[in-house]
Amino acid sequence: MLTGIKIRNFVLIENLELEFCRGLNILTGETGAGKSILIDAISGILGEKMSTDMIRTGFDRAILEGIFEIEERSEVKSLLSGSGIDCEDNEIIIKRELYSNGKGRCFINSTQVPVAKIKEIGEYLLVIHGQNEQQSISRTSRHRELLDNFGDNEKAVETVRNLYAQLSNIKEKIESNKMDEREKNRKIEYLSFAIKEISSAGLKLNEEEDLKEESNILSNSEKLFKHIKDASEYMRGDSGVIQNLKRAEKSLSIISDIDPNVTENLEAVRNALYTLEDSATFLREYEQSINFSPERINEVEERLSLISSFKKKYGNSIKEILEFREKSENELESISSSEEAIEKLNERHKQLIAETKAAAVELSDRRVKAAKILEEKVMSELNELNMKGTTFRVSVQREINSNGEIEHNGKTYMLYPHGLDRIEFLMAANEGSDLVKLVKAASGGEMSRIMLALKKVILSKDIVDTLIFDEVDAGISGKTAEIVGRKLKSLAAERQVLVITHLAQIAAMSDNHYSVHKYSEQGKTFTSVKHLSRKDKVDEVARMLAGEKITDLSIQHAEEMISMAEKS
Repeated sequence: MLTGIKIRNFVLIENLELEFCRGLNILTGETGAGKSILIDAISGILGEKMSTDMIRTGFDRAILEGIFEIEERSEVKSLLSGSGIDCEDNEIIIKRELYSNGKGRCFINSTQVPVAKIKEIGEYLLVIHGQNEQQSISRTSRHRELLDNFGDNEKAVETVRNLYAQLSNIKEKIESNKMDEREKNRKIEYLSFAIKEISSAGLKLNEEEDLKEESNILSNSEKLFKHIKDASEYMRGDSGVIQNLKRAEKSLSIISDIDPNVTENLEAVRNALYTLEDSATFLREYEQSINFSPERINEVEERLSLISSFKKKYGNSIKEILEFREKSENELESISSSEEAIEKLNERHKQLIAETKAAAVELSDRRVKAAKILEEKVMSELNELNMKGTTFRVSVQREINSNGEIEHNGKTYMLYPHGLDRIEFLMAANEGSDLVKLVKAASGGEMSRIMLALKKVILSKDIVDTLIFDEVDAGISGKTAEIVGRKLKSLAAERQVLVITHLAQIAAMSDNHYSVHKYSEQGKTFTSVKHLSRKDKVDEVARMLAGEKITDLSIQHAEEMISMAEKS
């Protein structure tokens, strides 16, 4: 689980350390207080994309840390071990640094790793469910994944996917061998030339972008050198900005000793001086790195010209060119096969069709059974979530097509990498209504509850121990909010759950409550987070009930709500 986070110089947060516990952790605060900043920070810790505008104004880097307990996570330990990372104490610390120049560094237990590694590990640690998650549930493409996750079909899907890939590969080889001898010889000559030409070039991914950047710098090196030299002189010369600013700083220092009201301006001048000196140092180092080599310019331009010529012949990018070579190698191998090999290919094709049919039909049958159970369980959850009268159905349909590859019970079906089935969640919001797609049937509040119901049902199959819900209370209020709160409470009995909410009914259910607050001080804006005591929690729930003016009645109401939640 997530046991704590540390945030430095991130958006409105200057310095924050928080500890989290098991159970239901609730975060509340006024709109705009900065609750979403915490979600962005946790997302960043788990490897999601970050931008330099997330660094707090006035600082050159942001630092994010997440501390995770991984006692039961053998998958995580295996991934860490494979990267040479020690985790003997069953705890990992993921640290991410973002610099104002756009660069960054990632660490796991002090070992530097690529951001892709923390993203890979993060999938086993924590999942954030926000508006995007609710939108994804409305997409048909997501429905198959959810059903297969619930039905433990991942291995069966992977088996079909592998067979489908083998089948596609065999079909390609068979088609390649159907061409006549003249066409075959012409094709062999072309493919051999293309493979040799591309291989001898030694192309690398991202090479073109790097060369273009280098070319631009080399072409403008003389101009860069002149302007950098000028800029350095303007900053460091006897009459430059830094010297004048130092004189100003000295004078203001004397004045501040007499009049303390000048101190704030003195600090501003000093901060500006530090920043300018850093910039001057950067300019000096940058000046020393400029290369005037005409030979290198020619090398870069020739290389770019070669890449350009390859793009006209083999693909729109180096990635596509290399993929073309790989495909050509496979095709060349297929074309060169003997008649005996063609016979073997046809036999293998028949064998694969039989294997794929057995695996795909079995997977389809598993899905139908899982769909019935999922329907019943989700309907039960929706009833508890105050959606009585709602009908939820999982449609599992095979596509009949004369061009299909799988024959079963006298019908021919289309085969896809994930099997035979088209899977879609359908819903009727009211008793007697026709079943329609989720996106058409469900309102915002209903979609929130459907998502929560699905997560509750599929929870036992989930690979993560920590769930974060943002906007789970969208479109609900009153009795429904209390029901959703109790559902989150029951969810938290099995997993660590963090919830950002605006509703007092949900906040009252918390095992641990955190208040997010935004304030201004000396012309700067800050976001802080406080772990609330029980008394503070009562006051916070009262504020959520009454608004700015907290009354004795709202405090009494809040106390009753919290007491009832504690007894439940």
